[in-house]
Amino acid sequence: MTAMWTYFGKITPLILLLIWFFTCKHWWYHVILVPTIMYAYQLITAIYQDMYLNIDPMDTNQLIYLAPFFIIIISIVYLVRIKIFDKIYGIDLSEIEETKISVFSPVSEKDLEEMEELKKSESTEEDYYAKL
Repeated sequence: MTAMWTYFGKITPLILLLIWFFTCKHWWYHVILVPTIMYAYQLITAIYQDMYLNIDPMDTNQLIYLAPFFIIIISIVYLVRIKIFDKIYGIDLSEIEETKISVFSPVSEKDLEEMEELKKSESTEEDYYAKL
């Protein structure tokens, strides 16, 4: 009886994830493979342990074997995401380095230099704020 609860606890999300994977139209749908394969592996392991090994606490220690697979899939999807955003927005890392954008400052160094030049120049406050 306990085995049936375990099986249905694995089969139900597996079927829902498969439906979601085959009907998803987004670019990231391959990420759905991670939990799908996890549930499939857990279901196969639970059936094997129940049929052949007769292990009392079934369905344990499976995430350790799946962690390398998760890391590989998530890394590949992240690299694909970077490539897609590079194509869409045309971001080039060499251009970012040339603009001297600081990660820690919301204002770039170029803008800071322009503000300093405006402060040093002899102009009225209205001109100063208009140029900012």
